[in-house]
Order: sequence, then structure tokens, then C-alpha cells
Amino acid sequence: MSLGSALTDIDHLERLALGISPVHRLHPRAKLLTTIAYIITVISFPSWNVSGVVPFLFYPAILMSLSGTPYKPLLTRLLGALPFSLMGGLSNIVLLRGTAFSLGSLTVSLGMVSFVSIMLKTLLTVFAVLILIATTSFIEISRQLSVLGMPKILSLQLVMTYRYLSVLIGEAVSMFTAYILRSGGQKGIRMQDMGSFLGQLILRSFDRAERVYQAMKCRGFEGAYRGKASAGFSASDYGYTLALIALMIFFRFFNLSVFAGNLLQGR
Repeated sequence: MSLGSALTDIDHLERLALGISPVHRLHPRAKLLTTIAYIITVISFPSWNVSGVVPFLFYPAILMSLSGTPYKPLLTRLLGALPFSLMGGLSNIVLLRGTAFSLGSLTVSLGMVSFVSIMLKTLLTVFAVLILIATTSFIEISRQLSVLGMPKILSLQLVMTYRYLSVLIGEAVSMFTAYILRSGGQKGIRMQDMGSFLGQLILRSFDRAERVYQAMKCRGFEGAYRGKASAGFSASDYGYTLALIALMIFFRFFNLSVFAGNLLQGR
């Protein structure tokens, strides 16, 4: 992905969060609490229990349908997290060679089952976070994290990092464009120039950060974002939060796949 594409992707998520779907209209804290509960529930499954994780596909599928969130931009961001999970899963295939089960002449090892479980959990948890960001402004997410007990300095740091990441990418795009125009048709940055390029980017970032901070102070910034407070929890917010958490607990402790298999065997 190019720097320009990364900058466009960040802006795209911001625009998605301005939607007017039923999911967008939910209280930010309700969406944050259900996302946290969903992530904790998914990662709590043992590495060998793939069938128990499968029913949790309902959460991203239903929310993306109700919110009108397109799949393509989320799948693009998902690719950034997959390599880390892929390396962990592949190492399990090498290390865990015990037999999990057999399908005729095919023997499936514990490592293979663990690999599928890791990749599925990564898919579900990253999608849950991306859906939260695509339906809720990042400032609101930070504000609700503070309400839930996160230190304000950390929530402010999260907002500043997310908000001005696009500024940093914009600086890098400008520098890269200038480099290409002066390189005589060079398609990328030469390795011998990479150190100088990154050093200049850091210096320009420090200078830009200072100018941004001075501009924020001139506009009354006193260490916290001030905005319109969210309305209180409505009956629908309570119902959404409690119903989803109850459903997650049910799926966590009641394996529908095992139940269906036992039912078929009984027949």
C-alpha cells in the first residue's frame, strides 16, 4: 500500500463514522462495551476449540449489514494484522505435531487446528475493532474509555496519535514526491538515502507537531478535547448491550456445533 493510499484509507474510516444507520445511532459506550466483551469472549476459547468460535461470525456480519459498512476497506486493513498471526500459527504447526483427529486417511495435527483457531480469532477481533471505528468517531471512543476508567492522558494520547497520523503521512507523501521529482525517474527511495529521508521526516514531524500544538492552544485547547457530550443510555442502548453480552456468554459456554453433532448421532 502506498503512502497516499494509507492517507486516503484513514480519511475513509472517518467518513464512515459519520453515517446515520441504526448502529451509528447507538450510544458509543454501548458499542465500546459490546466490542470489549466480544474480543474477551473470542480470545478466551482454547486454541483447539475452533467450532466454538465459528458462531461468533454473526457479530461482524450483522453489524456490517445494519451499518452499511463496506467489506473492502476493512479487509484491506485486516491484511496488516494477518502476518503476525500467520507467523504464530505456522510455528504451532511445526511445534504441535500431536494428532487432533483424522478424516479418513488425512490426519489433522493439533498445530493445524491451532493455526486455524489463531487466524479465525484474528479475523474476528480485528473486524470487531474496525467496525467500532467505522461506526463511532475516535474522539467519542476515547471519551468513553475515559468514562470507563482509562487515565485521561492515555486517552488523549490515543486521540492525538490517531488524529495526526494523517498529518505525519501527509509530510511523508510530500517528501517522497519531492524525492521522486529530483531523482531522475527513480521509482523508490534508494537504500543509501533511506537514513537521511527518515531523519528529515522526524525533524519535519517535530516542527509540524509544535506548530499544530501552538495552533491548538490559540483555539483554547487546555489538555482535553471539548465537544458535545453524548446523550444518556436509552432503553434501546441497554437492550442492545445486555442482549449481545448475554448471547456471547451463551455461545461461549454452549457449543452449538457439538450439540448439532450429538443430535445427528442420536438420530
